[in-house]
Amino acid sequence: MNSKSKRQLRAPDRISGLPDALLWHILSFVETQDAVKTCILSTRWKNIWASVPTLDFDPSCFRDPAKFLAFVDHVLLLRYSSNIQKFRLHWEGIDVDHSRINAWIHAAIRRNVVELDLCAGYPDETRIFELPKSLVMCKTLVMLRLTSQFITSIPASGCFPSLKSLHVTLHVKVNKSIFDVLSNCPILEDLTMDGSLQDVNPLNLIITAPALKTLRIWFYVGFGSYCYFINCPKLENFYVTEDFSSTYYLKEAKSLVKASIYLRRHCSNEKPGFYRVTELLAEVSNVTDLCLLAHCFEVGSLPAYENLRQLKLVIHDCFCWELLTELLKRSPILESLVLECEVGGCPQEDSDNDEGSLYEEDSESEEGSEHEEGSENERKSDHEEGSVNEQGSEHQWNPPDCVPKCCLLHLKIVSIRGFMGERDELEVAKYLLKYGQVLNKMTISMEDLDVNEKEKIYKEFLMVPRGSRTSIVEFI
Repeated sequence: MNSKSKRQLRAPDRISGLPDALLWHILSFVETQDAVKTCILSTRWKNIWASVPTLDFDPSCFRDPAKFLAFVDHVLLLRYSSNIQKFRLHWEGIDVDHSRINAWIHAAIRRNVVELDLCAGYPDETRIFELPKSLVMCKTLVMLRLTSQFITSIPASGCFPSLKSLHVTLHVKVNKSIFDVLSNCPILEDLTMDGSLQDVNPLNLIITAPALKTLRIWFYVGFGSYCYFINCPKLENFYVTEDFSSTYYLKEAKSLVKASIYLRRHCSNEKPGFYRVTELLAEVSNVTDLCLLAHCFEVGSLPAYENLRQLKLVIHDCFCWELLTELLKRSPILESLVLECEVGGCPQEDSDNDEGSLYEEDSESEEGSEHEEGSENERKSDHEEGSVNEQGSEHQWNPPDCVPKCCLLHLKIVSIRGFMGERDELEVAKYLLKYGQVLNKMTISMEDLDVNEKEKIYKEFLMVPRGSRTSIVEFI
C-alpha cells in the first residue's frame, strides 16, 4: 500500500479542526507546562497555547528552579497582547523570589487578569510577602485567592475597584492587614477565610464590607481566643466551621437568610466556648435556612426562630436530643427538616488546650389547641416511652409537652440520613409521622443496614398512625 493510500485510511484529526476559542478552553484545564507541549503536535497547534486564557504555574514539575523561572518568563513574554482570564501561581518553599513574583503579577495585570490565585512561600513561615500596589489598584481583577503571609499598603481610594470574591488562607497567626483590605473593597460580595490559627493572645477581628453577601469562616484554632465584629449590612449567607466557637457579633444583619454553623469538637460547660454557641445562634435567629452541628451547649437559652423554614441538624453520639425538641418548639413555621445521623464517635476536647482554639408559642391556633386536648394521653405515653433509652444513654429523645406549631401547620418534608434504627431515631421518626398534620413526605436513608434490619423497620413503620392522610414514607 503506497503512502497516499495510508493517508486516506488515516482517521481525520477532528480536534485540530475545532475553532481556536474551543481549543483554548480545553487547554485551560491543564497546567501551562502541558499546554505548551501541544506545540509539537502540528503546525496548527504551534501557537495555540500562547493564547490560552488560563495560566497555571507550579514549580514542583521542574527539577531545576532556574528552568522554572525561565519558563514562566518565556510564557509571559510570548503572550503578546492576549488577555489573561486566570493566573495561578503556587510556589512553595524557602527559595521563593518575591521580586520575581511581583514582576509576573505586573505582567498579568498588564494583560487584564480577572482571576488571581497566589501562593508564595510556605503559608506558615514568618517571611512576609508585600502585595504590589499595582495589584491593589487593578481595575480588571474580580476574583483573588491568597495563600501567603502578606501585607499591603492601602491607598486612599481605588482599592480593588472590581474585586467581588476574595479567598484568604491564614496559618499560624492572623495578619490584620487583610482586614484593612476588606474595609476598602467597595463591591466585594463573597469572602472566605480559612486555615489554621495558633495565636496565643486574644484577638479582636473587625470585618467591614458594605456589599458583602456571603461570608465563610473556616478555621482550626489551636490556641487563643478570637472575637469577630462583623459589620456587613447586606450579608445573606453566613458559614462558620470551627472546632470550638469563637465570639461573634453581627451588626445590622437584617438581610441574613442562611446560616451554617459546624462546631466539630465536644465542649464541656466548663469552657467559655460552651456558652458562645448559644450567643452565636442568637445572632442568626432571623434566618430562614439553618444548618447546625454542635455537640453541646445551653439548650434552654435558645432564641426563637420566627422565620426559619429549613433546618438541617447533624446528630452525634454525644448529642443531646433535647436540642431537637427545643428547635421544633421555637421554629413555628418550619417546613423542611433534615436530620443527619453521624454515630461514628464524638471528637473530644483537648484537656491541655485552654480553649481548643434549635420556645414555644404563647398562643396556639384553635385547631392546634383542639388537637392538643384530644391527644394529651397519647403524648404522655410517647413521653414515657421516650424517657428510657435502650442503651442507657442520657441523651435520649423526650417529646415536647405540647405538639409544636410547626408540626401542626407547616412541616411538610422530613429527611433522616444515616438512619441506623437506634431507639432515639425511631422515636423521633414515629413522633413526626404521628403528629405531622400537613406532612407530605418522610425519607429515611438506611444504606448501612442489612436487608433483615430494613424489613423489620419497614414493618414497624406500617403500624405507626399518621397525622396526615397524604403523607408517604420512602425508604432508600
